[in-house]
Amino acid sequence: MNNILDKLSSKSDAFPDKIAFAFIRKGKKKTDSISFRELDQKSDSAARYLSNRGFKDGLVTLVLARPSTEFVVLMYAMLKTGAVPLLLPPIEIRKRNGRAQLRKILNRARPEGVIGSGALLAIRRILRLGPRKLRTINIRNLKKFHPNSNNESDFIPKKEIDWTDVPAFVRYTTGSTGPPKGVIYSHGMLNSLLRTLESEGITSDDVFFGRSGTLIIHPLIGISSVSIIAKPRHITGQEIVETISNWGATAAFLSPPSAIHLANYLESHAESHHQLPAMLKSLTRIYVGGETISAGFVSTIESHLSEEKPTRGGFHLVYGATEGFPLCHAQASTIIETHPKTESGMGFCLGEPVGGIRIRVLSFEDNNEQFDPSIASEVSGSGPGYIGEISVMGPAVYSSLIGQDEIEFGGPKTTAHDSLDGTNWHRTGDLGYLDEHGRVWIVGRKAHRVRTKDGSTLHTKQIEEIFNHRLGIRTAMVEGPDNHWPVILVEKDNAPWNEMEKRLKEEAKRACRLLGYDGELTFLQYEGAFPVDAGHEAKIEREKLSDWAKQRLYGNPSN
Repeated sequence: MNNILDKLSSKSDAFPDKIAFAFIRKGKKKTDSISFRELDQKSDSAARYLSNRGFKDGLVTLVLARPSTEFVVLMYAMLKTGAVPLLLPPIEIRKRNGRAQLRKILNRARPEGVIGSGALLAIRRILRLGPRKLRTINIRNLKKFHPNSNNESDFIPKKEIDWTDVPAFVRYTTGSTGPPKGVIYSHGMLNSLLRTLESEGITSDDVFFGRSGTLIIHPLIGISSVSIIAKPRHITGQEIVETISNWGATAAFLSPPSAIHLANYLESHAESHHQLPAMLKSLTRIYVGGETISAGFVSTIESHLSEEKPTRGGFHLVYGATEGFPLCHAQASTIIETHPKTESGMGFCLGEPVGGIRIRVLSFEDNNEQFDPSIASEVSGSGPGYIGEISVMGPAVYSSLIGQDEIEFGGPKTTAHDSLDGTNWHRTGDLGYLDEHGRVWIVGRKAHRVRTKDGSTLHTKQIEEIFNHRLGIRTAMVEGPDNHWPVILVEKDNAPWNEMEKRLKEEAKRACRLLGYDGELTFLQYEGAFPVDAGHEAKIEREKLSDWAKQRLYGNPSN
């Protein structure tokens, strides 16, 4: 297999003046964009500059740069040379805990180089983040190198090696479901992502809106990609509609908060304008990933998509993780069709595996104290009575973590081995089951289930969806005092709490009956919006909520 960017030159020749990437910053009128020809030529020039300074052949390099065309040029240049960009998770370095977390990451990853803006490089030195002596390049010097015609610019990646398992970059998990881990993406993984997009019918005629894990390979198909640079919760529905319309976007990827903002905006305009025509006429496919969203939002968005959308629906809920993406997806028809089961406590349907991905449901505990999670023991049977850990394998799934991360968090700690066929399966940490149609259902994270004193086990996505759908609220089940007491927190809204609590207790009888739980549920109103992960801003940080609930109930979060 050749370097993943081997196809870029042909796309540059075919679409020289076409926009490859465009970045829109909130509050700024000017768009930061780059054409296919500029992307190929500038990344060639930058690759030459980097290679001459030793940034090649597996050199792990900390990248300190914000999303922009210069960032994309840098990434492509490093991919061409074989240097390995180290992409950090969102970290608040103004806080002591954030700096401590970053130091731990860098101590385990052990980068040998650093590239970034002058300001970020200065902050790294001042705060002593990472090793003192690293090969260092200021991005500004790269920008000066591009326009100089005297500099040799052509760069041809090595043809004599097989790039399949060569690291392309390292992407860190957000740390919302465990310690941040550095996942190594190989050129083979990127090629599998490319094949997945092509199998979805994505072609050079498409214009893509949004930010996703597939963005880096879009130019290799000939796609123009446009992104609004802002946190998902800060992107309004109006901004999404206007950007899609202005660019004629045909495909999009949104984080759940942005998708909910979009649905609410579409709904409000439909109500105020009565029979409003479809507002996303150019959009044939919209992908949402990072967390599930309700069927009501799905239906609203689906009704505004192009008439040329797929027959089973243009809305796709995509399931995946940093360690493997995409793994499976559910289209609009599946989400709407299975909504009654979700509302009845059966979990959420994630649909079917994408091409090349195999999914099994493995045992994750039993009464044997010597239970070994590194052995792939499959749960036999289908339906909610056969819950296990969703486990995956395939070309889009990672094979190892960076540096010490592999020793501390990888190997048999997250991988199960099947001795019968020699396959290795990544345990996702999510619990679920397969239905009679082979579709995957999720009931919640393994770490977030609540095991009660009477021997029952409650799963977050089973119980929360009952209250969320029936009462139109947002809930989060957490462990209360002594860790055997299920507490359901309710995000604060405008309804009087005494009335809402009464409705919750009435609905609790139905929920307990559906789930076969004979115990009690405690309800608390949370003071504001739930804390969420810093990536998609969708996954609820339940550990923080559990500490809050324990403090509220007993005044001691450590109980």
